[in-house]
Amino acid sequence: MNLKILTPTERRELVDAAAGRIPVELLIVNVQIVNVFTGEIYPGVIGIHHGYIAYAFEAEDPSRFAGNAVKLHDGQGAYAVPGFIDSHVHIESSMLTPRRFAELVIPHGTTTIVTDPHEIGNVLGIEGVEYMIEAGRDLPMYQLALAPSCVPAVPGLEESGAEFGRDEIARLLDNDRILGIAEVMDFQGVIRNSDRMRDILDLGFERECFIQGHFFGDGEHELAAYLCAGPSSNHEIFTPEAAKASARAGMIVDARDSSFSRDVEAIVGALKQYGRMPNFTICTDDREPAQILRDGHINACTRHAIESGMEPVDAIRAASLNTAALYKLDKLGAIAPGYIANINLVDDPGNLKVKTVFFEGTVAAENGKLSRPIEEQQFAVESYNSVHIGTLNEADLTLTVPEGVQDGSVQVRVIHYPDADTLETQNVIREVTVRDGKVVLDGNEDLNFIAVVNRHAGKTGMSVGLVSNFLLKQGALAGTVSHDSHNLTLVYRDPSEVLTAVKKVVSSRGGVVYVNNGQVYPLELPVAGLMSSGSIGTCISQVETLNRVLRDAGIQTSNPVMRLATAALPVIPNIKISDKGLIDVLKAEFIDLFV
Repeated sequence: MNLKILTPTERRELVDAAAGRIPVELLIVNVQIVNVFTGEIYPGVIGIHHGYIAYAFEAEDPSRFAGNAVKLHDGQGAYAVPGFIDSHVHIESSMLTPRRFAELVIPHGTTTIVTDPHEIGNVLGIEGVEYMIEAGRDLPMYQLALAPSCVPAVPGLEESGAEFGRDEIARLLDNDRILGIAEVMDFQGVIRNSDRMRDILDLGFERECFIQGHFFGDGEHELAAYLCAGPSSNHEIFTPEAAKASARAGMIVDARDSSFSRDVEAIVGALKQYGRMPNFTICTDDREPAQILRDGHINACTRHAIESGMEPVDAIRAASLNTAALYKLDKLGAIAPGYIANINLVDDPGNLKVKTVFFEGTVAAENGKLSRPIEEQQFAVESYNSVHIGTLNEADLTLTVPEGVQDGSVQVRVIHYPDADTLETQNVIREVTVRDGKVVLDGNEDLNFIAVVNRHAGKTGMSVGLVSNFLLKQGALAGTVSHDSHNLTLVYRDPSEVLTAVKKVVSSRGGVVYVNNGQVYPLELPVAGLMSSGSIGTCISQVETLNRVLRDAGIQTSNPVMRLATAALPVIPNIKISDKGLIDVLKAEFIDLFV
């Protein structure tokens, strides 16, 4: 593991500093130490040498230590907590490159993340994954990763820009920054012992590495089968019942607080009765940049857990020591001798507003600002064009009925969203009007056409269907941010209007574009069609503008831009659409559009 490693000489000097024989390089005084081992909070001093914690002592009066330090840092009564660790995150979902992402989250106290780069892996394959890892080096935070297991999420049901099997994952596991196998999304393949999933999971057992879960199953037998297969964690837990069942089965309950799925409150409400839980962690999964800037990152998720009834030290432990233990990062996650000096000074253990961030014993951020700008670097991947769309016309985007029906009506299977907040959809049958052999939406104001167009080089798959209660009442929406294959996904009523949006997406090399009455509102994401090449401010401005106009268009959710992102994800029940057709998720098979 490529964390900070001491030379033998440095280790001897760390021992000397801990023993008091030589001065520590830095002494943090006037702080309240939050001890994640015992659950205590007490006044103390923290001695740091060569980027490691030499000692962390209880001390009402720090003066007896101050004379044995090269430099002092006055914490001014702040609480010292371990640097926060995000147990599961997709950097790509921030719409920022790894280095811009670091710039945004470090001032909020995130000193380590474990990322699943499967978004870019689905677009650019191994080269994309390796780019994310290399771009995340030499930063005042640790950007660690897992090898994506879902490229694509469900082979055969969709086509992405790459396909990872055992060999590709084995190659990635050789990278010093990759800790294990990322979220195993094809839970149906896992519990049915499909050859592909069994090969990947067997590799995890052979390498004795962590296998991350992603479980949407229903019933105790499915949960038991999934755990026996190898995955040990789950961030797809929405209900108190699921949280209890998972915790009782020994699964790592990874409480998610993302921009479009906030599960912490339900989970904490169910589990707080159990007290201290080592199998409880906290993650962001997918957070928009404006939300991070405004509310925070893992510190905000942890605050939400506290507000939901969790004891502050238990919540802090979940966002530090528990996650470090999960990934066997035994020198992270606590303020104790021999641990790497990733430390946050916060106003209060309840609100976790970060004042100062130490990374490897050096101040990385203070009062919401980085201490030093992050060095700019250029990477070839950032200049690639990953959007390859052939000629589209209005006829391609209309829904033609089977032969024999020219006018009248026809019954169609529709992807139905039961409400504005859920990611799960329902399979409903609707009767729609047919005119000249084509479906028209007259009299069905809650319906939109939905289309998925393969945007990867050399591939031409495309399908068109219907979606209800998507909430887009006017205009047309097009985007290349469409988990996990990230094909071009469209929601519209007027094919000519959505073609305008498509043209802008293509000219921008990717992104999300809304068009209404000739007005074009772009969110330009040219890096793999997923991330901005501009500044954090430019990206946030475009996201916020697009969110505003989409709310005006009817998508009254907290993050309208992300409404499009999971419509084509064939691992979230119950019905989805891909570039290959309409999918029954639980059966993992295609279904006919027309009844």
